Amino acid sequence: MKKILFYTLAAMLLCSCGMQNFASSSSNAAPAATSATTLSTGNDGASAGRALRALYTSYKATGKYDYTDLTNIMNTISLVNSCKNLKTNAKDKAYWQSFAEGLVIGSDNLVTNQISNTVTTQLNNIVSNIDTEKIESASEKLAATKTVANDITSLFKLFQ
Repeated sequence: MKKILFYTLAAMLLCSCGMQNFASSSSNAAPAATSATTLSTGNDGASAGRALRALYTSYKATGKYDYTDLTNIMNTISLVNSCKNLKTNAKDKAYWQSFAEGLVIGSDNLVTNQISNTVTTQLNNIVSNIDTEKIESASEKLAATKTVANDITSLFKLFQ
């Protein structure tokens, strides 16, 4: 009975997290001189930075990355969703730079300008190892979170 309640709660929170990301990404107004692609890229990077900051804060508080923690699951899925376009735009220098700049801003400078390219590369490697198009159900999201656990822990070492 506890497992059913846990998975139901997890599914509800994951769905609400997806709606929150949609709402926050659609509410940012673009400056007149900024192209839609650059804005989207910066928003993706900023969203990834916020998720990475939340994950790192939890990691520092507990001393480990707990892929079974509901908040970590939601933040990991948010991170993966924010990085989906990195795989298809890995060779686009403008996309990469805009994403990295958004990453610095969104993480409140946890990711610095000096390591933003390295972090972006590692995030690209993380999303390249999972099929981001097939992460729909709660169980798929849990599996994806477990899959990237070691990669995320390695990424945190850049911030120490």
